[in-house]
Amino acid sequence: MALSAKRPSRGDEARQRILKEVTETTEKKKRLNADIEESLYRQIKMKAVEEGRSISDITRDLWSEYLSK
Repeated sequence: MALSAKRPSRGDEARQRILKEVTETTEKKKRLNADIEESLYRQIKMKAVEEGRSISDITRDLWSEYLSK
């Protein structure tokens, strides 16, 4: 999420709540597979390592953000 000088909107608050619920849940998980280009996979993997996160964590955050729109 980008930094902004504006005041958070209710949508921002809801998005943060949803992201927290998804990442902190003990709910049973399901595997999601997607075919992507090797070059894209390498970029994702490098970014995940730089951030100290797993690809699964990043993917869950991205899906949650997408679904909250």
